[in-house]
Amino acid sequence: MNSRLSAMAVLMAALSTAACTVLPRPEPPRAMDLAVVSASVDFEKPLQSSLRIHTPLASDPMDSSAILLKPTPYEFQAYPKARWRDSAPVVIRDYLARHLRNSRGFRNVVIDTSAANTEHSLLTELSAFQVVQHGNRHQVVLELHAEVISEQSGRSLCIRNWSIQEMAASSELESAVEAFSRASNTLATELTDWAWSCVQRAQ
Repeated sequence: MNSRLSAMAVLMAALSTAACTVLPRPEPPRAMDLAVVSASVDFEKPLQSSLRIHTPLASDPMDSSAILLKPTPYEFQAYPKARWRDSAPVVIRDYLARHLRNSRGFRNVVIDTSAANTEHSLLTELSAFQVVQHGNRHQVVLELHAEVISEQSGRSLCIRNWSIQEMAASSELESAVEAFSRASNTLATELTDWAWSCVQRAQ
């Protein structure tokens, strides 16, 4: 009797182990990033001012790492098995910081995790960063509210809103990310020139 129970226990353990091995392991999501584009703004001489880039304020679902698709005016969806490398506001912050640094327009450009003192800050709000579907057409929409302030006085120096649209070749993830990159490059190029001009007038 004991030998029969032992044999059954061994058989059950073997079946349990086999069952565990046949279950497919979920693939990790693809971590996507905006394409690195060389800054088209290049100032000959930097301003003697430093600028802090704050992470854009955003609400759900923009404040997440989901790559968003809006098939109707009433619904958000996310591309499956893919995400941004970080939350969308952080991705935008890092992209803007890269362009502003490459422009060589400021003595220093830091992000909000830095403890360095700065003369000016760039505050932004991200209200749209998604692919919008219009029938068979897909368009990236990027909307950002931006404000440059004086760190010493807290006074608002310049305010501007951006609403940028870029057509995607298809609904495929790669086409969408390419369109996100083009829209972000347009934003970063225009914002770099705008922020530099704002700080120059304030000096």
